[in-house]
Amino acid sequence: MINMFSFIVLVIGITVSVQIIISDKSNTQNFINASNDTYVQVVRYVKSTDPQNNYYIDDLAKLNNVNIAVADLKGNVVLRSNGVKDSYMDLNSHTGKTVRELYDLNISGNKYVLVTWKVPGNYHKIFKHIFVIAFPIVISLGIIYFWSYRKVGYIKYICRGIVKISQENLDCKLEKRGSDELGILAEKINEMSFNLKNMIDREKSLQRFKNELITNMSHDLRTPLTSLIGYLYLLDDKSTSAKDKKIYSEKSLERAEKLKLLIDNLFQYSKLESGEVKPEIHNVNIVEIIEQIIGEMSILADKSEIELVKKYNMAELKLDVDPYLMSRVFQNILSNAIKYSKKNSCVYIYITSDEENTEVSFENEPAQNLSNGQMKKIFERFYMGDKSRNSHENNSGLGLAIVENIVKLHRGEVWAENGDNSFIIYVKLRNNLDLI
Repeated sequence: MINMFSFIVLVIGITVSVQIIISDKSNTQNFINASNDTYVQVVRYVKSTDPQNNYYIDDLAKLNNVNIAVADLKGNVVLRSNGVKDSYMDLNSHTGKTVRELYDLNISGNKYVLVTWKVPGNYHKIFKHIFVIAFPIVISLGIIYFWSYRKVGYIKYICRGIVKISQENLDCKLEKRGSDELGILAEKINEMSFNLKNMIDREKSLQRFKNELITNMSHDLRTPLTSLIGYLYLLDDKSTSAKDKKIYSEKSLERAEKLKLLIDNLFQYSKLESGEVKPEIHNVNIVEIIEQIIGEMSILADKSEIELVKKYNMAELKLDVDPYLMSRVFQNILSNAIKYSKKNSCVYIYITSDEENTEVSFENEPAQNLSNGQMKKIFERFYMGDKSRNSHENNSGLGLAIVENIVKLHRGEVWAENGDNSFIIYVKLRNNLDLI
Protein backbone atom coordinates (compact mmCIF):
# COMPACT_ATOMS: atom_id res chain seq x y z
CA MET A 1 0.00 0.00 0.00
CA ILE A 2 2.80 2.46 0.97
CA ASN A 3 4.88 1.43 -2.05
CA MET A 4 1.97 2.10 -4.39
CA PHE A 5 1.37 5.51 -2.76
CA SER A 6 5.05 6.42 -3.18
CA PHE A 7 4.96 5.35 -6.81
CA ILE A 8 1.90 7.55 -7.45
CA VAL A 9 3.56 10.56 -5.78
CA LEU A 10 6.71 10.01 -7.87
CA VAL A 11 4.76 9.76 -11.15
CA ILE A 12 2.70 12.88 -10.37
CA GLY A 13 5.81 14.82 -9.39
CA ILE A 14 7.71 13.87 -12.53
CA THR A 15 4.68 14.67 -14.70
CA VAL A 16 4.31 18.12 -13.14
CA SER A 17 8.05 18.72 -13.48
CA VAL A 18 8.05 17.82 -17.14
CA GLN A 19 5.05 20.08 -17.68
CA ILE A 20 6.86 22.97 -15.99
CA ILE A 21 9.92 22.38 -18.15
CA ILE A 22 7.81 22.29 -21.31
CA SER A 23 6.02 25.46 -20.32
CA ASP A 24 9.34 27.13 -19.51
CA LYS A 25 10.63 26.32 -22.99
CA SER A 26 7.93 28.61 -24.39
CA ASN A 27 8.98 31.51 -22.11
CA THR A 28 9.44 33.86 -25.11
CA GLN A 29 5.71 33.90 -25.66
CA ASN A 30 5.17 34.37 -21.97
CA PHE A 31 7.57 37.32 -22.02
CA ILE A 32 5.76 38.92 -24.98
CA ASN A 33 2.43 38.59 -23.19
CA ALA A 34 3.89 40.14 -20.06
CA SER A 35 5.45 42.97 -22.10
CA ASN A 36 2.14 43.70 -23.85
CA ASP A 37 0.41 43.84 -20.51
CA THR A 38 3.11 46.19 -19.21
CA TYR A 39 2.67 48.50 -22.25
CA VAL A 40 -1.09 48.69 -21.68
CA GLN A 41 -0.63 49.59 -18.01
CA VAL A 42 2.01 52.22 -18.75
CA VAL A 43 -0.16 53.88 -21.41
CA ARG A 44 -3.08 53.93 -19.06
CA TYR A 45 -1.43 55.20 -15.87
CA VAL A 46 1.90 56.89 -16.67
CA LYS A 47 1.13 60.48 -17.76
CA SER A 48 4.47 62.14 -17.04
CA THR A 49 8.17 61.45 -16.64
CA ASP A 50 8.10 62.49 -13.01
CA PRO A 51 10.57 60.26 -11.05
CA GLN A 52 7.71 59.38 -8.71
CA ASN A 53 6.39 57.16 -11.49
CA ASN A 54 9.44 54.91 -11.01
CA TYR A 55 7.62 53.28 -8.07
CA TYR A 56 4.76 52.29 -10.31
CA ILE A 57 7.17 51.12 -13.03
CA ASP A 58 8.98 48.97 -10.46
CA ASP A 59 5.72 47.40 -9.27
CA LEU A 60 4.85 46.52 -12.87
CA ALA A 61 8.32 45.00 -13.37
CA LYS A 62 7.89 42.79 -10.32
CA LEU A 63 4.34 41.85 -11.29
CA ASN A 64 5.28 40.76 -14.81
CA ASN A 65 8.79 39.52 -13.99
CA VAL A 66 10.51 41.80 -16.56
CA ASN A 67 12.90 44.73 -16.63
CA ILE A 68 11.24 48.05 -17.66
CA ALA A 69 12.75 51.32 -18.95
CA VAL A 70 11.20 54.39 -20.60
CA ALA A 71 13.69 56.31 -22.81
CA ASP A 72 13.50 59.23 -25.21
CA LEU A 73 14.25 58.73 -28.88
CA LYS A 74 17.97 59.29 -28.24
CA GLY A 75 18.13 56.46 -25.70
CA ASN A 76 18.23 58.52 -22.53
CA VAL A 77 16.37 56.68 -19.77
CA VAL A 78 13.78 58.80 -18.00
CA LEU A 79 11.89 56.12 -16.04
CA ARG A 80 13.08 52.64 -15.00
CA SER A 81 12.53 49.76 -12.62
CA ASN A 82 14.95 49.06 -9.77
CA GLY A 83 16.76 46.36 -11.70
CA VAL A 84 17.88 48.81 -14.40
CA LYS A 85 21.19 50.61 -13.64
CA ASP A 86 22.01 52.18 -17.01
CA SER A 87 20.88 55.73 -17.83
CA TYR A 88 21.35 55.20 -21.56
CA MET A 89 20.13 52.47 -23.89
CA ASP A 90 21.00 51.66 -27.48
CA LEU A 91 17.56 51.32 -29.00
CA ASN A 92 18.88 49.98 -32.31
CA SER A 93 20.76 46.89 -31.08
CA HIS A 94 20.77 44.32 -28.25
CA THR A 95 22.74 41.23 -27.26
CA GLY A 96 21.55 37.76 -28.12
CA LYS A 97 21.34 36.84 -24.49
CA THR A 98 18.39 39.17 -23.90
CA VAL A 99 14.82 39.07 -25.07
CA ARG A 100 13.59 42.61 -25.67
CA GLU A 101 10.42 44.37 -26.80
CA LEU A 102 10.07 48.06 -27.87
CA TYR A 103 6.85 50.07 -27.74
CA ASP A 104 6.22 53.67 -28.83
CA LEU A 105 4.83 55.94 -26.14
CA ASN A 106 3.38 59.45 -26.08
CA ILE A 107 3.74 61.09 -22.71
CA SER A 108 2.66 64.73 -22.28
CA GLY A 109 2.91 65.26 -26.07
CA ASN A 110 6.49 63.92 -26.29
CA LYS A 111 7.57 60.69 -27.95
CA TYR A 112 9.26 58.01 -25.87
CA VAL A 113 10.09 54.34 -26.22
CA LEU A 114 8.98 51.65 -23.67
CA VAL A 115 11.64 48.94 -23.43
CA THR A 116 11.01 45.59 -21.68
CA TRP A 117 13.54 42.82 -21.58
CA LYS A 118 14.52 39.69 -19.71
CA VAL A 119 17.90 38.00 -19.30
CA PRO A 120 17.44 34.22 -18.98
CA GLY A 121 19.27 32.71 -15.96
CA ASN A 122 20.50 29.35 -17.21
CA TYR A 123 21.91 28.22 -13.88
CA HIS A 124 18.76 29.27 -12.11
CA LYS A 125 16.66 27.41 -14.64
CA ILE A 126 18.76 24.27 -14.31
CA PHE A 127 18.57 24.44 -10.53
CA LYS A 128 14.82 25.00 -10.71
CA HIS A 129 14.32 22.02 -12.98
CA ILE A 130 16.51 19.78 -10.85
CA PHE A 131 14.66 20.87 -7.74
CA VAL A 132 11.25 20.29 -9.30
CA ILE A 133 12.24 16.78 -10.42
CA ALA A 134 14.13 15.89 -7.23
CA PHE A 135 11.43 17.03 -4.82
CA PRO A 136 8.88 14.27 -5.52
CA ILE A 137 11.72 11.71 -5.66
CA VAL A 138 12.98 12.79 -2.23
CA ILE A 139 9.44 12.74 -0.82
CA SER A 140 8.86 9.27 -2.23
CA LEU A 141 12.18 8.00 -0.88
CA GLY A 142 11.35 9.48 2.50
CA ILE A 143 7.99 7.70 2.56
CA ILE A 144 9.62 4.42 1.48
CA TYR A 145 12.34 4.82 4.11
CA PHE A 146 9.80 5.51 6.86
CA TRP A 147 7.70 2.54 5.76
CA SER A 148 10.76 0.29 5.45
CA TYR A 149 12.03 1.37 8.87
CA ARG A 150 8.75 0.37 10.47
CA LYS A 151 8.66 -2.91 8.57
CA VAL A 152 12.25 -3.76 9.47
CA GLY A 153 11.39 -3.08 13.12
CA TYR A 154 8.38 -5.38 12.83
CA ILE A 155 10.50 -8.10 11.17
CA LYS A 156 12.98 -7.88 14.07
CA TYR A 157 10.04 -8.16 16.49
CA ILE A 158 8.80 -11.30 14.70
CA CYS A 159 12.34 -12.77 14.76
CA ARG A 160 12.59 -12.22 18.51
CA GLY A 161 9.22 -13.94 18.94
CA ILE A 162 10.36 -16.92 16.83
CA VAL A 163 13.51 -17.22 18.98
CA LYS A 164 11.34 -17.33 22.12
CA ILE A 165 9.09 -19.98 20.58
CA SER A 166 12.16 -22.02 19.57
CA GLN A 167 13.20 -21.93 23.24
CA GLU A 168 9.92 -23.74 24.12
CA ASN A 169 8.14 -20.57 25.22
CA LEU A 170 4.98 -21.59 23.38
CA ASP A 171 2.86 -19.07 25.29
CA CYS A 172 4.60 -16.27 23.35
CA LYS A 173 2.04 -14.56 21.09
CA LEU A 174 2.99 -12.15 18.32
CA GLU A 175 1.05 -8.94 17.81
CA LYS A 176 -0.58 -8.72 14.38
CA ARG A 177 0.05 -5.31 12.83
CA GLY A 178 -1.88 -4.78 9.64
CA SER A 179 -3.17 -7.25 7.08
CA ASP A 180 -0.16 -7.39 4.77
CA GLU A 181 2.22 -10.34 4.33
CA LEU A 182 4.00 -9.72 7.64
CA GLY A 183 0.70 -9.49 9.50
CA ILE A 184 -0.40 -12.80 7.97
CA LEU A 185 2.99 -14.31 8.87
CA ALA A 186 2.59 -13.26 12.53
CA GLU A 187 -0.93 -14.70 12.59
CA LYS A 188 0.21 -18.04 11.15
CA ILE A 189 3.15 -18.22 13.58
CA ASN A 190 0.65 -17.76 16.43
CA GLU A 191 -1.51 -20.55 15.02
CA MET A 192 1.51 -22.80 14.61
CA SER A 193 2.64 -22.08 18.19
CA PHE A 194 -0.87 -22.79 19.52
CA ASN A 195 -1.14 -26.07 17.61
CA LEU A 196 2.35 -27.10 18.66
CA LYS A 197 1.53 -26.37 22.30
CA ASN A 198 -1.62 -28.49 22.04
CA MET A 199 0.34 -31.33 20.46
CA ILE A 200 3.01 -31.21 23.17
CA ASP A 201 0.36 -31.03 25.91
CA ARG A 202 -1.39 -34.02 24.35
CA GLU A 203 1.87 -35.94 24.16
CA LYS A 204 2.57 -35.17 27.82
CA SER A 205 -0.96 -36.21 28.73
CA LEU A 206 -0.58 -39.49 26.84
CA GLN A 207 2.77 -40.09 28.53
CA ARG A 208 1.22 -39.49 31.95
CA PHE A 209 -1.63 -41.76 30.97
CA LYS A 210 0.79 -44.53 29.98
CA ASN A 211 2.74 -44.14 33.21
CA GLU A 212 -0.46 -44.28 35.27
CA LEU A 213 -1.63 -47.32 33.35
CA ILE A 214 1.63 -49.13 34.00
CA THR A 215 1.60 -48.17 37.68
CA ASN A 216 -2.04 -49.09 38.28
CA MET A 217 -2.14 -52.22 36.18
CA SER A 218 1.13 -53.67 37.48
CA HIS A 219 -0.47 -54.52 40.83
CA ASP A 220 -3.69 -55.85 39.28
CA LEU A 221 -1.74 -58.04 36.89
CA ARG A 222 0.76 -59.21 39.48
CA THR A 223 -1.87 -60.45 41.96
CA PRO A 224 -3.67 -62.97 39.70
CA LEU A 225 -0.39 -63.91 38.02
CA THR A 226 1.20 -64.72 41.39
CA SER A 227 -1.84 -66.79 42.38
CA LEU A 228 -1.79 -68.57 39.01
CA ILE A 229 1.88 -69.46 39.38
CA GLY A 230 1.22 -70.73 42.93
CA TYR A 231 -1.62 -72.97 41.81
CA LEU A 232 0.46 -74.30 38.91
CA TYR A 233 3.27 -75.20 41.32
CA LEU A 234 0.73 -77.04 43.48
CA LEU A 235 -0.60 -78.85 40.42
CA ASP A 236 2.92 -79.90 39.55
CA ASP A 237 3.51 -81.24 43.06
CA LYS A 238 3.26 -85.07 42.99
CA SER A 239 1.98 -85.14 46.54
CA THR A 240 -1.13 -83.15 45.59
CA SER A 241 -4.25 -85.32 45.61
CA ALA A 242 -6.51 -85.62 42.58
CA LYS A 243 -9.29 -83.81 44.41
CA ASP A 244 -7.01 -80.86 45.20
CA LYS A 245 -5.65 -80.83 41.67
CA LYS A 246 -9.18 -80.34 40.37
CA ILE A 247 -9.70 -77.43 42.77
CA TYR A 248 -6.33 -75.89 41.81
CA SER A 249 -7.14 -76.31 38.12
CA GLU A 250 -10.39 -74.40 38.54
CA LYS A 251 -8.63 -71.67 40.52
CA SER A 252 -5.88 -71.45 37.88
CA LEU A 253 -8.53 -71.07 35.17
CA GLU A 254 -10.24 -68.31 37.13
CA ARG A 255 -6.94 -66.42 37.55
CA ALA A 256 -6.14 -66.88 33.85
CA GLU A 257 -9.56 -65.51 32.88
CA LYS A 258 -9.02 -62.50 35.16
CA LEU A 259 -5.65 -61.87 33.53
CA LYS A 260 -7.25 -62.07 30.10
CA LEU A 261 -9.98 -59.62 31.13
CA LEU A 262 -7.44 -57.19 32.58
CA ILE A 263 -5.33 -57.33 29.42
CA ASP A 264 -8.37 -56.97 27.13
CA ASN A 265 -9.67 -53.99 29.09
CA LEU A 266 -6.25 -52.39 29.19
CA PHE A 267 -5.85 -52.80 25.44
CA GLN A 268 -9.35 -51.49 24.71
CA TYR A 269 -9.06 -48.49 27.02
CA SER A 270 -5.60 -47.57 25.73
CA LYS A 271 -6.89 -47.45 22.15
CA LEU A 272 -9.95 -45.42 23.14
CA GLU A 273 -7.96 -42.91 25.21
CA SER A 274 -5.32 -42.40 22.50
CA GLY A 275 -7.96 -41.74 19.83
CA GLU A 276 -7.04 -44.77 17.72
CA VAL A 277 -10.57 -46.16 17.73
CA LYS A 278 -12.82 -44.83 14.96
CA PRO A 279 -16.46 -46.01 15.21
CA GLU A 280 -17.88 -47.81 12.19
CA ILE A 281 -21.40 -46.46 12.16
CA HIS A 282 -24.31 -48.58 10.94
CA ASN A 283 -28.06 -48.21 11.29
CA VAL A 284 -28.87 -51.20 13.50
CA ASN A 285 -31.62 -52.46 15.79
CA ILE A 286 -30.44 -51.43 19.27
CA VAL A 287 -33.07 -53.65 20.94
CA GLU A 288 -31.54 -56.70 19.27
CA ILE A 289 -28.09 -55.79 20.64
CA ILE A 290 -29.48 -55.40 24.17
CA GLU A 291 -31.36 -58.72 23.89
CA GLN A 292 -28.15 -60.43 22.84
CA ILE A 293 -26.22 -58.99 25.79
CA ILE A 294 -28.98 -59.98 28.22
CA GLY A 295 -28.78 -63.54 26.86
CA GLU A 296 -25.02 -63.66 27.28
CA MET A 297 -25.18 -62.22 30.81
CA SER A 298 -28.01 -64.51 31.98
CA ILE A 299 -25.57 -67.29 32.99
CA LEU A 300 -23.57 -64.88 35.17
CA ALA A 301 -26.83 -63.49 36.58
CA ASP A 302 -28.10 -66.99 37.49
CA LYS A 303 -24.83 -67.79 39.27
CA SER A 304 -25.15 -64.56 41.25
CA GLU A 305 -28.86 -65.23 41.95
CA ILE A 306 -29.82 -62.06 40.07
CA GLU A 307 -32.88 -61.76 37.85
CA LEU A 308 -32.65 -59.68 34.65
CA VAL A 309 -35.98 -57.89 34.06
CA LYS A 310 -36.82 -56.16 30.75
CA LYS A 311 -38.98 -53.07 31.28
CA TYR A 312 -39.65 -52.28 27.61
CA ASN A 313 -42.10 -53.58 25.04
CA MET A 314 -40.51 -52.55 21.74
CA ALA A 315 -38.92 -55.16 19.50
CA GLU A 316 -37.15 -52.84 17.10
CA LEU A 317 -35.47 -49.45 17.41
CA LYS A 318 -32.98 -48.39 14.72
CA LEU A 319 -30.03 -46.19 15.75
CA ASP A 320 -26.80 -45.06 14.11
CA VAL A 321 -24.11 -46.76 16.21
CA ASP A 322 -21.06 -48.98 15.99
CA PRO A 323 -22.59 -52.37 16.87
CA TYR A 324 -19.40 -53.85 18.35
CA LEU A 325 -18.58 -50.84 20.54
CA MET A 326 -22.17 -50.38 21.69
CA SER A 327 -22.31 -54.09 22.64
CA ARG A 328 -19.26 -53.47 24.80
CA VAL A 329 -21.03 -50.55 26.51
CA PHE A 330 -24.12 -52.58 27.47
CA GLN A 331 -22.02 -55.61 28.42
CA ASN A 332 -19.83 -53.61 30.80
CA ILE A 333 -22.79 -51.85 32.44
CA LEU A 334 -24.85 -55.02 32.84
CA SER A 335 -21.83 -56.96 34.10
CA ASN A 336 -21.21 -54.27 36.74
CA ALA A 337 -24.87 -54.30 37.76
CA ILE A 338 -24.84 -58.08 38.23
CA LYS A 339 -21.54 -58.16 40.15
CA TYR A 340 -22.41 -55.49 42.67
CA SER A 341 -26.13 -56.16 43.27
CA LYS A 342 -27.57 -57.72 46.40
CA LYS A 343 -28.27 -61.43 46.27
CA ASN A 344 -31.77 -62.37 45.16
CA SER A 345 -32.43 -58.94 43.66
CA CYS A 346 -33.29 -57.75 40.17
CA VAL A 347 -31.55 -55.73 37.49
CA TYR A 348 -34.07 -53.72 35.44
CA ILE A 349 -33.36 -52.65 31.83
CA TYR A 350 -35.35 -49.69 30.43
CA ILE A 351 -35.52 -48.28 26.88
CA THR A 352 -37.26 -44.98 26.11
CA SER A 353 -37.11 -42.96 22.89
CA ASP A 354 -38.35 -39.66 21.44
CA GLU A 355 -37.82 -37.91 18.11
CA GLU A 356 -34.18 -37.00 18.78
CA ASN A 357 -32.74 -39.30 21.47
CA THR A 358 -32.92 -42.78 22.87
CA GLU A 359 -32.22 -43.49 26.54
CA VAL A 360 -31.18 -46.92 27.85
CA SER A 361 -30.93 -47.31 31.63
CA PHE A 362 -29.90 -50.12 33.99
CA GLU A 363 -31.23 -50.13 37.56
CA ASN A 364 -30.08 -52.46 40.33
CA GLU A 365 -30.10 -52.69 44.13
CA PRO A 366 -26.46 -52.22 45.15
CA ALA A 367 -24.81 -54.30 47.82
CA GLN A 368 -23.34 -51.08 49.19
CA ASN A 369 -24.65 -47.58 48.56
CA LEU A 370 -22.27 -45.00 47.11
CA SER A 371 -21.89 -41.45 48.40
CA ASN A 372 -22.30 -38.43 46.12
CA GLY A 373 -18.53 -38.01 46.04
CA GLN A 374 -18.07 -41.62 44.98
CA MET A 375 -20.80 -41.24 42.33
CA LYS A 376 -18.82 -38.46 40.62
CA LYS A 377 -15.78 -40.72 40.27
CA ILE A 378 -17.23 -44.00 39.08
CA PHE A 379 -16.38 -43.28 35.43
CA GLU A 380 -12.72 -42.57 36.25
CA ARG A 381 -10.20 -45.25 35.30
CA PHE A 382 -9.18 -47.64 38.11
CA TYR A 383 -11.78 -46.17 40.48
CA MET A 384 -13.71 -48.76 42.51
CA GLY A 385 -16.58 -47.24 44.38
CA ASP A 386 -17.26 -49.78 47.09
CA LYS A 387 -14.58 -51.76 48.89
CA SER A 388 -15.95 -55.08 47.68
CA ARG A 389 -14.92 -54.14 44.15
CA ASN A 390 -11.24 -54.13 45.05
CA SER A 391 -11.26 -57.86 45.74
CA HIS A 392 -13.96 -58.90 43.27
CA GLU A 393 -13.03 -61.48 40.69
CA ASN A 394 -12.50 -60.22 37.14
CA ASN A 395 -12.57 -56.55 38.09
CA SER A 396 -10.14 -54.18 36.35
CA GLY A 397 -11.54 -50.78 37.32
CA LEU A 398 -11.71 -49.86 33.62
CA GLY A 399 -15.19 -51.07 32.66
CA LEU A 400 -17.12 -47.81 33.17
CA ALA A 401 -14.21 -45.69 31.90
CA ILE A 402 -14.43 -47.66 28.64
CA VAL A 403 -18.21 -47.09 28.60
CA GLU A 404 -17.76 -43.31 28.91
CA ASN A 405 -15.19 -43.16 26.10
CA ILE A 406 -17.35 -45.19 23.70
CA VAL A 407 -20.50 -43.14 24.44
CA LYS A 408 -18.54 -39.91 23.82
CA LEU A 409 -17.38 -41.30 20.47
CA HIS A 410 -21.11 -41.57 19.61
CA ARG A 411 -21.72 -37.98 20.81
CA GLY A 412 -23.91 -39.32 23.57
CA GLU A 413 -24.08 -38.94 27.34
CA VAL A 414 -23.66 -41.37 30.23
CA TRP A 415 -24.26 -40.67 33.91
CA ALA A 416 -25.23 -42.41 37.14
CA GLU A 417 -27.79 -41.62 39.85
CA ASN A 418 -28.66 -42.92 43.29
CA GLY A 419 -32.32 -43.73 43.94
CA ASP A 420 -34.20 -45.24 46.86
CA ASN A 421 -32.09 -48.36 47.46
CA SER A 422 -31.20 -48.31 43.78
CA PHE A 423 -28.31 -47.45 41.53
CA ILE A 424 -29.07 -46.38 37.94
CA ILE A 425 -26.77 -45.82 34.96
CA TYR A 426 -28.23 -43.90 32.01
CA VAL A 427 -26.95 -43.97 28.42
CA LYS A 428 -28.40 -41.33 26.08
CA LEU A 429 -27.76 -41.75 22.34
CA ARG A 430 -28.77 -39.70 19.29
CA ASN A 431 -31.22 -41.35 16.95
CA ASN A 432 -29.44 -40.02 13.87
CA LEU A 433 -25.68 -39.67 14.16
CA ASP A 434 -23.76 -37.73 11.57
CA LEU A 435 -20.10 -38.19 12.40
CA ILE A 436 -17.62 -35.85 10.73
